[in-house]
Parts: sequence; C-alpha cells; structure tokens
Amino acid sequence: MRTFIAAVTTSALLITPCLALAESDKDCLLEGTVYESGDSQSVKFHSAKKYDEDANCRVRRGEKMEFKLPEDTRLKEAPSGSTVKYRYQENKDGTSKTELVSVGA
Repeated sequence: MRTFIAAVTTSALLITPCLALAESDKDCLLEGTVYESGDSQSVKFHSAKKYDEDANCRVRRGEKMEFKLPEDTRLKEAPSGSTVKYRYQENKDGTSKTELVSVGA
C-alpha cells in the first residue's frame, strides 16, 4: 500500500508543473527603455524573449501586444534612459499579467 501511495504522490508531483505550464500561453521577458517627456513617462520595448528555458514566447515582428504597466515606485524613480525588464504572462483564456522584474541605469 505504501508503494502505491508513493507512486501516486510522485506522479502528482511530476504532473503539477506541466499543468502550470499548460495554463500559460506566453511567458516573456520584455526589455525596454524609460523615456520622459515633460510630466509623462513611457517605456519603449525593444526585445522579447523566453522568460526561462521552459517558457513559450512567440512574438512575431510587428505583432502588437497591449497591456497596462503595473504601478511601481521603482519605475517612477527611474531616470530617462534606464533599461527595464518586465515579465509578461498571457494565459490561454486571454488574461494577462505583467510585473516589473528589474530597473537598471
């Protein structure tokens, strides 16, 4: 009986990461530059790649990705010209999530 429970537990542990990956349609690391003009601040993205080895990030040249950047004091305090990295996740149901990973000079 213990062998059966161990086998079921091991199988569940192996399947769980696959299910988590299956939910995410895109998992990208977006890199961009902060620009300031007057009182407004914007980020222009120049590259998109896989967030990690197992991620899926298919973005065609010229493909439009629309999302709202989350509020973050690190971005507000970043000087113009700073590089930023965001993690962008899009699920199969169309919902997306964006989080600021880093701000560099």
